[in-house]
Amino acid sequence: MAFLIEQLLLLSVLLLLSGIFSASETALIRIGKINARILLKRGVKGAEEVDKLVRDPESVLTSVLILNNVVNIAASAVATSIAIELFGNYGVAIAIIAMTILILTFSEIIPKTIAVHQAEKISLLISKPMGVLVSILQPITKGFSIITGIFVKIIGIKLHRKSLMSEEEVETMLDIGREDGAIEEDEQEMMIGVLKLDEIVVANVMSPKESIVCLKVDQTMDSAVELIKSSGYSRIPIVGGTEEDIVGILYAKDLLTKIDEGDVSLKELMKPACFVTETKRVDDLLEEFQRGKYHIAIVVDGGGRTMGVVSLEDILEVIVGSIYDEHDVIIKGKHDRVINESKTLQKEIRERESSSGDSPT
Repeated sequence: MAFLIEQLLLLSVLLLLSGIFSASETALIRIGKINARILLKRGVKGAEEVDKLVRDPESVLTSVLILNNVVNIAASAVATSIAIELFGNYGVAIAIIAMTILILTFSEIIPKTIAVHQAEKISLLISKPMGVLVSILQPITKGFSIITGIFVKIIGIKLHRKSLMSEEEVETMLDIGREDGAIEEDEQEMMIGVLKLDEIVVANVMSPKESIVCLKVDQTMDSAVELIKSSGYSRIPIVGGTEEDIVGILYAKDLLTKIDEGDVSLKELMKPACFVTETKRVDDLLEEFQRGKYHIAIVVDGGGRTMGVVSLEDILEVIVGSIYDEHDVIIKGKHDRVINESKTLQKEIRERESSSGDSPT
């Protein structure tokens, strides 16, 4: 009788271990690399071990399968021994039926269901002991990996490590996030816009050369002022002999600083022009704008001919939509508001002209 009780206790322990291994496997798969990294950033105790485990899923999965199969086989052997002792020749059949029900219920369904809903807690709880077991079983798991590699080569299957997340998966997550109310629709569109930057070239977002408003380098400041007032643009290309020969960019703000000093040459006021090819990727141009701290570039083809202009605002509109145009700026304050920069500059020009006209000569 005492021996039977010992066997029943051993069977219970083996089923418990099987349940723990099943829950561990499900919890670690459920939490994944992203959530493990979030826990790590939060500084949660045990997160480092969890992150280490999820970064090597093959070793963890192989180790859990080895452990689970060992305890399940041992549990089946113990159960068969108990059943034969109690039921004689019918013991084997009874043990098979009983263990199928017990393993499915208490070692698979229940622990895995709990692990799905408590993945974070279970992962943190089992991370250290599981890490030790994975390390101990590493020689065995390496052996199984070699065997697996040979087998898949024989049957012609190529194994490759998948990246953490594809762009399509990110977009799907954004769709789900919007449907669940975690993010707004405009936020989703902005994020997708960022993802698409590497697929768009400058030719897709530039303004064609027919729409370029420019000044000749030998024109006067008064001509520049009038053009800014009439066109509404705050950045004007300066051309030399022909419209193809763009030699610089005039910024309305620079013009304002010199408007009281008489007729200063536009050549002195203009800034060097930046030239980019029409096939340049928009994300690369955005980085170039950020490094160079300029907001506009002249677009040329392979032969160096002018094709149009592209501004920082053109790129931003890919991300945020047509919120503001080339000569609008966002003023940050208690409430964000959009104003037209060129209109503000024009107002200042008019005020300066008025002030000059009223002043005594």
